[in-house]
Amino acid sequence: MSGTFNRIFERLLVFTVSTSLILVAMGIFSSALNNYEVDKVFIDWFVYLAIGISGLIYSLVLQIFALEKIKSAMHVVFIFFYIVVVLVIAALFGKGYAPYVLIPALFIQYFIAAGINDMFILHDKFLFECETFEKKDLETYLFHNNLSAIDLTEKTKTQEVVLFGISVVMFIILVFGKLAEGYFNPLINILVVVFYLSIMLCYFMLGLFRNDVFYAFLGYKDYLAEPKRLLRTVILIFLISMGLGLLISSNKALIKINYYLKDYTEQLEDKPPVYKDNFEFTPLPEIDLEEAFGKDSRPSWIVEFIFQLLKYGAIVFISCSVIYFLFKPFFTKHFRVYWSEGRLIKFLHNLWEDIKLFFHFMFSKDPKNSPYSTVQSKKFRDSMMDFLKKAKRSKEKEAEIDRLTKHFMKLIDWGEANKIKYRPNLAPAEYTDLIVQNVVTDEKKAAANNAGHLFEKALYDKNVLSSEEEKLFVESINLILQS
Repeated sequence: MSGTFNRIFERLLVFTVSTSLILVAMGIFSSALNNYEVDKVFIDWFVYLAIGISGLIYSLVLQIFALEKIKSAMHVVFIFFYIVVVLVIAALFGKGYAPYVLIPALFIQYFIAAGINDMFILHDKFLFECETFEKKDLETYLFHNNLSAIDLTEKTKTQEVVLFGISVVMFIILVFGKLAEGYFNPLINILVVVFYLSIMLCYFMLGLFRNDVFYAFLGYKDYLAEPKRLLRTVILIFLISMGLGLLISSNKALIKINYYLKDYTEQLEDKPPVYKDNFEFTPLPEIDLEEAFGKDSRPSWIVEFIFQLLKYGAIVFISCSVIYFLFKPFFTKHFRVYWSEGRLIKFLHNLWEDIKLFFHFMFSKDPKNSPYSTVQSKKFRDSMMDFLKKAKRSKEKEAEIDRLTKHFMKLIDWGEANKIKYRPNLAPAEYTDLIVQNVVTDEKKAAANNAGHLFEKALYDKNVLSSEEEKLFVESINLILQS
């Protein structure tokens, strides 16, 4: 599957697995928890809404952490402050009892999402390292640099166990929910189907990851000719299997668990249990130290003072350490630079573009015409952004380079699809020279030369291009892409 489609699809699985599991648990056990006391409602619309929105936020935050290479300790910092914010919102809405359920639910949901997301991060890292190599060069590179491949392989083995464990947890929730006469409405049934479909797709992705590693060591990349058709086939097999399961299941129900204990339960109802209270509490005798050991049995005030000093010193030290751990990340250079450069806005903008390309790729008939962003085009954009930081150009110049870079990225994507490989050490004009050598018509050769020349002029000249030059650049790119 293509880069953008893969990335969005994988993070969508992170969201559906973690969120559907928690929502099903909340929905099934809501009747039992809400009836604990008449005047308390632990699970209501606010809890469901908080869990659903949190699943989306977790997916975004985990992706940002991966892009920014944030340390693992930040997971604890983030979830702590996130839950504090949710509890403040709950207090403002008057949902005073929601924290009793939300605190453990949000913790579990986040760390399930983080655990599943790890395997996708390692796969992205592996693809990123191998992107600039192919055939014999790829085989030689992995022979000498195989740490990312080893990490990915080990993670896939661990992830299979984790996914199986999560599936068992969902089954236990369903069983005990049925025994406790939990409420199974159609929405919960749909969420159960979504959960197990997501788990199956995660296993499907793990299989692709292992194939990626295997074929990469042989020097092969892009070994799947029709990845989208393969995905559709897998989903179709799941739906057929689920349909057959519904036909042969007991009582023709999606989730219907009946046990032979029913008759035994009816017998118990006829004979109410008799409780016998034979337990007697014998209080322990109080010990008076002065009476037992004399008036001088207590330690001197100096010893007591030292122990009190050590006790409160330890409490202060632990408290200060926790506060330092929680607030230190907000005063780092990385944090200041991240917000000053507006990386969050850029991330959300790129995410929106990726989502549009995801649906375009999903529903388009010909995947070859999908203008998804390749790893190489993203590397090119990163190199342009690094250049602008070092060159310290004006905001007007930065905006111009940003516009031209987006068009040039399309040219690199087109080149990758047509076996014209981009390398990070190539200047824009050098890459367009490769395009000139591979296109047939003189018109496209001239367009490629114009695109490379105008981009380098914009890159190194302190003055912005004229409107005619920028228009010519865009027209040249579009002319090459027409094929």
